[in-house]
Amino acid sequence: MKKPDGRLWAEQAALWLYPRRCPFCNVILGRDALAGAVCPACAAEEQRLAHEPPRVPETEHVLYALNGALAAYYYEGMVREAILLCKRGGHPWYARELADRMAVRIWGAVPASRPGLRPQDVLFENLPAYQCIVPVPPHQPTPGTPGLPLLLARRLGILFQIPVCQTLCVTRESAAQKSLSRVERLRNAKKAYRCKTGADLSGKRVLLVDDIITTGATISSCALALLEAGAVEVTAAAIAVDEDMPKEKQKPTEKDR
Repeated sequence: MKKPDGRLWAEQAALWLYPRRCPFCNVILGRDALAGAVCPACAAEEQRLAHEPPRVPETEHVLYALNGALAAYYYEGMVREAILLCKRGGHPWYARELADRMAVRIWGAVPASRPGLRPQDVLFENLPAYQCIVPVPPHQPTPGTPGLPLLLARRLGILFQIPVCQTLCVTRESAAQKSLSRVERLRNAKKAYRCKTGADLSGKRVLLVDDIITTGATISSCALALLEAGAVEVTAAAIAVDEDMPKEKQKPTEKDR
């Protein structure tokens, strides 16, 4: 039996001062919120943008050194806007709701019944035996501000009750991935990450957390570094993946109407 987590009491107390908000439109969540995390106005669009199944196809991304990669959503519309707002430091509280949605969408957690409650981790039937969570470090960190992957990792660590290890670091300064072509991304990310001196992941199954998967170059480079530090298996997970949506999920254009 898991020990009571004192952080749960702190979360409940914080609700009185800081009500939970929808990560897609910022409205205060009421008791009618979908799974305790999404307002009714955003529910249909949230469903449309869900990446189903969550496994990221290897045919569209470079996933060497990884056991697999998972994503909760497509990097489109309000999901993209939520990630960008959170990444830029304007809405860091979105990370909590987005991590909860990752737990539900990716691992099949039982959703929270109302805002402020956690997904029911005791019923995570599809959760593999991860032994630690490692966030992807930012290339250009903002002093005093944790990056979005770290915020997500901390929340998932609370839900899964496994440690978060800030094991990775950037080996050299490199260009921001978003400004590069696919080939340039692969070249830029290669050997761009390493594990910190003394890091020992011997025999561990690692959950690598990022905010967005694009080509897969970053998570693959990170996974290689983790394997070199002794990890036996690395699985990556992100809020969203940048790839073409299936036709049935695409919004109709003027030409289609």
